[in-house]
Amino acid sequence: MLRPRTLWQLSLAQLREFWRSREAVVWSYAFPVLMAVVLGLAFGRRGPLPPSRVVVVASAQAASLRAALQGVPALEVRVLDGDAAQQAYAEGRAELLLSGSPTAPALRVDPLRPESELAQRRVADALQRGAGREDPLAIAIEEPAGGAHGYVERLIPGLIGLNLLGAGLWGVGFNLVDMRAKHLLRRLVVAPMGRAEFLLALLLSRLGLVVINSCLILLFGIFTFDLTVQGAWPLLFGVFALSGAVFSGLGLAVASRPRTIEGVSGVMNLAMLPQWLLCGSFFDVSNFPAYFQPLVQLLPLTHVNAALRGVILDGHGIVGIGWELAYLVGFTLLSFFLALRFFRWT
Repeated sequence: MLRPRTLWQLSLAQLREFWRSREAVVWSYAFPVLMAVVLGLAFGRRGPLPPSRVVVVASAQAASLRAALQGVPALEVRVLDGDAAQQAYAEGRAELLLSGSPTAPALRVDPLRPESELAQRRVADALQRGAGREDPLAIAIEEPAGGAHGYVERLIPGLIGLNLLGAGLWGVGFNLVDMRAKHLLRRLVVAPMGRAEFLLALLLSRLGLVVINSCLILLFGIFTFDLTVQGAWPLLFGVFALSGAVFSGLGLAVASRPRTIEGVSGVMNLAMLPQWLLCGSFFDVSNFPAYFQPLVQLLPLTHVNAALRGVILDGHGIVGIGWELAYLVGFTLLSFFLALRFFRWT
């Protein structure tokens, strides 16, 4: 029988212990924001793609080639002598080397450089138009209704997911083993509370904190990178809380048996590392081969990231992320059951 007063007092005690730990506060609040700053600056919105730099090898036809490309804003054209042109291309100061004539052009491109392939497409299109090609279709270019989602827009929900993962495993699991190693749990055995009340209080004490952490990262993305939340805020707060419960439950399960900090550190790294690498926090999970997908879909962070991006970027409601929510609820219940089954006080 769970007693609300006991749960409340235990949760308050855990919160006080957290706020007394300066290291925990710094790693929970400052580190995720620092990651958002560094990665956002590295991969943030950079506006339109810059012009492709094209070097035309000096020859009798060089002026005609340059004239054929001169009116294209996406191209920056220079004419250099043979050796100078070769050196500019080799040193990366040009994406494409052009020679020949407008009717028989020769393009040197590097297939390993994406910018070189882009330059090839731009130059080929300009030369074909100059040779008299007519485009039979007028193609309208439109952006998505919610705006284009660049790397930073997809990164912010991923960082929130990673923060929730770390807060659950280290904030709950590490703290639990630390209490066991210091023999604090042995003293709590005689307290008027049950095992389920104690573990549930640990889990509940982190939910408010993880929501605050998640909102901090999200607000940073909104004010710094113009991120727009397309979905409903109450649903987003619910996803934050459920995700915090998922990883807090996992932290309880992982820390239910180890007696030492060294022992639980290895188990926690084993639980965290695959999720850092495979769950799409930094790039889409579809980049992994098909034989990796069953493992990817088994990990809870995959569904946390999908739910967060579904609400923040795509504006989904409960129905749109229903499968992710159902999986996370089931994973939370399973983790708490395993923690309750295998937990020991000493």
